[in-house]
Amino acid sequence: MEILNLLIANYFLTAELTLKDYAVTGFFGIASFLLFIFLQLLGSKIFEKINESGHIGPRVFVLVLLVLGLTGAVFSCFISNSEASLVLGFTAGLFIWTALCDIPEQMCWISPLTRKAVLYFLPLIILWTAALLFLRDIPAAVFGATGYPLGVWGIQLARVRVLSKWGPSSLAATILILLTAAIAGGALALGIVHGTLFSGIIGGVVFAISTWSALEIIWERGMAQRPWRNN
Repeated sequence: MEILNLLIANYFLTAELTLKDYAVTGFFGIASFLLFIFLQLLGSKIFEKINESGHIGPRVFVLVLLVLGLTGAVFSCFISNSEASLVLGFTAGLFIWTALCDIPEQMCWISPLTRKAVLYFLPLIILWTAALLFLRDIPAAVFGATGYPLGVWGIQLARVRVLSKWGPSSLAATILILLTAAIAGGALALGIVHGTLFSGIIGGVVFAISTWSALEIIWERGMAQRPWRNN
């Protein structure tokens, strides 16, 4: 509820923002988008090197990321600025997601994108939404640290389940591409309109996550046509 009140209060302040404010926010949004993609690629390369060192390397890497994520989530709860607290919690959520789901999935330790995973995801996202709407005493950082993993999980789960059931060339996949693209564009636009560097950062990151997912569906659709047969 605190986050909703914050967004509503700042909405009425957007009328006082200047073109310079929007330009700065847009810069941080685009910069966050590019930085997120770079960190994803860099993290992938680092993980490949660590994975080559043996079984202990990935486990240590997961532990380090989890400690960083949890520490960041706790630390961000003590920041007085709600938007800054939310962004740092959001960043902590990235480390938590990578440690608990992303790497374990690549190592085949868990399967967070199977059909059964939907049964776990739906109750969690309902509880998260209910807490956001009705619980006022929870720090914004907690919603950021939990919202990032749930958001990424939901986007990836939707993509994998749609592609598994209907295929990349189906109407359902096309609708999912359009929906994901709408989320990407809407997040970036709202981040810029809100007019703060923190909203720009979150908008840029959500734009990156959603765009990446849409591009993966497009890539799967292209590969389904087997273009190499045309050569």
